[in-house]
Amino acid sequence: MIQPNLFIVGAPKAGTTSLYTYLEDHPGVYMSPIKETNYFTYQAIKEQKLYYKEEHISTLAQYQNQFQAHTTEPVIGEASVSYLFYPRTAKKLHSFNPNAKIVMVLRQSIDRGFSHYLMDSRLGFVDNLSFEDIVFQKNNHPQQELYYQQFIELGLYYEQVKQYFDYFDPNQIKIFLFEDLKSDVGAVMQELYEFLEIDNSFQTELATTHNPFLAPRNALVGDLYKQKWIRSTVTTLLPSGVTTYVKSKFFDKSKKPILSQKNRSYLNQLYQEDWQRLAKLINRNLNHWNA
Repeated sequence: MIQPNLFIVGAPKAGTTSLYTYLEDHPGVYMSPIKETNYFTYQAIKEQKLYYKEEHISTLAQYQNQFQAHTTEPVIGEASVSYLFYPRTAKKLHSFNPNAKIVMVLRQSIDRGFSHYLMDSRLGFVDNLSFEDIVFQKNNHPQQELYYQQFIELGLYYEQVKQYFDYFDPNQIKIFLFEDLKSDVGAVMQELYEFLEIDNSFQTELATTHNPFLAPRNALVGDLYKQKWIRSTVTTLLPSGVTTYVKSKFFDKSKKPILSQKNRSYLNQLYQEDWQRLAKLINRNLNHWNA
């Protein structure tokens, strides 16, 4: 049985797609073709009826099939951001492979949540609810609890991260901050290669920003973009250069909304205790998250 020995577990909207893509280029790494297998959280996601309506890997046979093309690469990995949030996932991963290495990228909770909201809003999942409506729970939408979970509770990192320290040796865990990626992605990849014990002299293209914010230039483009099969077809069939050109013509990066000071101040207080506990757990100064 081919056994993955690397799990990139989150957080969402914190740069995991970039890590997955860069690692995929390395000759010493085999990453699952489906980035978000969600195999170890399949049941939890199904029971919650999470609104993304995506098919996930549900059986061990399907999961194993993701790694059948592996040849001699010493690192075999996948990246499922749901693995950070759901309780007991760390225990499942440890039971599956106690020698696996765990990688996380954590982003300032408020910025992460707002970015997540903007993505889900662009994809048509939040039914025109404002971020403020969700934060202050000023609506009776049937999905409100799930929205609050995705945009707010996912940013309460302490217990999520702690579950991995409860099961894995600290030497098996590597945690980056989103700002590490933003300031020097090359240095992050070098550190990651060393952590994975693979050739750290390898150079890959690091200029591309993966999953950036894009605002549709008109309503028609927005409606089309909400269709997953259209997004998948464009990404699969068109060369990356053509895809980038198409996005530049139909999407506008300059229209990104700004979070209100009212919302930021409220959430800053909400996250304070969690950030303090997290800072001690991971031995990183997070005071700049208060800015």
